[in-house]
Amino acid sequence: MAANSQAPVSRKKSTTVRAPWFVRTGFAAAEHLAPGPAAKILCELWFRLPGGPEKRLRGEAPAGAAVFELECLGTTVWGFDWAPDTPGDAPLVYLVHGWGGSTGDFRYIAANLVASGFRVVAFDSPSHGNSGPGPWGDRHSNGLHLIEAMSVVAEKFGTPHGVVAHSMGCISALHGLTLNGVDLAELRLVILAPFIGGVEGFSDTIGAIVPVGPRILKRLVPLGEAKAGIRLDDFSLYGIEVEGPALVVHDRGDRPNPFRHGEALAASWPGAELMATTGQGHRKILANPAVNGRISQFLKVGLD
Repeated sequence: MAANSQAPVSRKKSTTVRAPWFVRTGFAAAEHLAPGPAAKILCELWFRLPGGPEKRLRGEAPAGAAVFELECLGTTVWGFDWAPDTPGDAPLVYLVHGWGGSTGDFRYIAANLVASGFRVVAFDSPSHGNSGPGPWGDRHSNGLHLIEAMSVVAEKFGTPHGVVAHSMGCISALHGLTLNGVDLAELRLVILAPFIGGVEGFSDTIGAIVPVGPRILKRLVPLGEAKAGIRLDDFSLYGIEVEGPALVVHDRGDRPNPFRHGEALAASWPGAELMATTGQGHRKILANPAVNGRISQFLKVGLD
């Protein structure tokens, strides 16, 4: 693993929101008094997307980009294909948002990559952004829906030069590409604020919102697995072998996806390097100029 690089410190606060104090207090008490009912409530909340259809995070197709819609899980996946004006075959990069995100998360990264000579394809998963409602409707989804969206896009556009993914999008991107037979060793992977998945990632992310003790978690895990139809430990970044080059970018103050996860992930992949930031939290890392520049630099390696 290469040595860490450090992005400039920002004084901006993280946008990650905890539940109100009285809700946190209630769940702390439920650990002892009512772990079963608390687990059922959290299972419902875990699969519920932030905001309704009118409050979704959304993006717009940049000027000069071609908009596409693909069939996926009985709905349409919306996205855009944006290439530079220069002639020739531009290297393809997929941009993959996380839970509750959209193509708009990558507006700065996408613009910089196209200006640097890359072609970018970005898309919204079902029930996200500008895409249609997925199998569970407008307000609910799960990680398998995100994986299927990546798989459909990869089937359409083929094997990319690189991938830039954020949060849960890191899992959906790698699993979705693998489903299409893509050899991850041939790609350059940029992993931003990774959600590692599994029971550890699941409990840490929920625990950033409300306190979850062992009695609640013991009941919550099987409920979530039954609803999603997958073992949590099978929905994980640790279950994916990445032998090729990877850049893991993670903020030391990321609340929903703790920094130690990105640090451990970078250490476990032989071709990975870690870029640690400070003061960016979970989402501001997407708009950080130093991060943006490092992504472009990383993806350019080997093209000259």
